[in-house]
Amino acid sequence: MVHVHAVHRFDPPLVSGMLPRPASYLEVLQQGETHGPRLADQGYTIDPAGGEPVRIELFFRPYAFLELGDEVADRNGRAWRFDAAWNWHPFDGEQSGTPTWPLKLITRHGEPAPKETDDVARATAAGSHADELEQWRRLTRARPAAQQHV
Repeated sequence: MVHVHAVHRFDPPLVSGMLPRPASYLEVLQQGETHGPRLADQGYTIDPAGGEPVRIELFFRPYAFLELGDEVADRNGRAWRFDAAWNWHPFDGEQSGTPTWPLKLITRHGEPAPKETDDVARATAAGSHADELEQWRRLTRARPAAQQHV
């Protein structure tokens, strides 16, 4: 079991000396391994369309109801941009905290009031950021990079 640390997309496909040229890579870490921001070589790279027989089954994706760049308002009316599950940017410039559920989707791909607004509201009607983090920690047995003390 692994957890995906990063997804890399290549357009045009990456010139790697191998054919077919990869259009994407998944950077993965083994269960129990925490990403070390100062480590150059860590984990494994998988080409999901490569020739190796790989079976990928999604067990959990934190904030599966959001897409990168989504803008939301939390229960307190504070606006946030979702850049990754553990990477939130508040619009008020204050660099502390995490969104308080429930969340209201404000924009997706720059479009106001997207049709997924109700889906996000339903998904966050109960629970919290801490619940998402705890489920991720339980499955990966790791810590998010943003929470490590460097």
